[in-house]
Amino acid sequence: MERQREVARGGVVAVATDDTFAHAYPDLRALREDSIMAPDSDHRNDLEFFDVNGRRRLPVFGPTGKLTELREAAGEPDPGLLQRRLAAVVRHAEDHLRAHPELTEPFGLTPEAAIAMLPRPETQSLAETLAAFPHQERPHIRAAWWQPRTVVYATNGNWFHNAMHAAGWAHP
Repeated sequence: MERQREVARGGVVAVATDDTFAHAYPDLRALREDSIMAPDSDHRNDLEFFDVNGRRRLPVFGPTGKLTELREAAGEPDPGLLQRRLAAVVRHAEDHLRAHPELTEPFGLTPEAAIAMLPRPETQSLAETLAAFPHQERPHIRAAWWQPRTVVYATNGNWFHNAMHAAGWAHP
């Protein structure tokens, strides 16, 4: 139980196994409440988890299929690995914005301006990168009007949060 509190205190980072999507969560509770972790979610098994220090965390699901905890994986923390994974996610979002310049229009941004605002994991510390990444702080607010593959201001997130969904996954 102590390790679970440690994760909750320090935040959780979920990264798609193919590096097309990532979210930072302020704590384990917020991750549990996100519809992406629901037992019937199409995506929850395609995620890898880290704490904010780069230590891998392994999901544990209870008998009802709900996430109960994140256990510490064997090995040392590897902040460089997490930083590289987040850099790949940013490159994916950048490529998607270049291929779909119309996605930034609802936010009053040109694709170039939007891309310039993306985190730069190659030159930032892990803490700086995570601070700039989409944070899912209120996952219980569902975006029923979310349109997959578009950047419509339909969630409580910022343009980067919504761009991440357009380039990767939508909350179920």
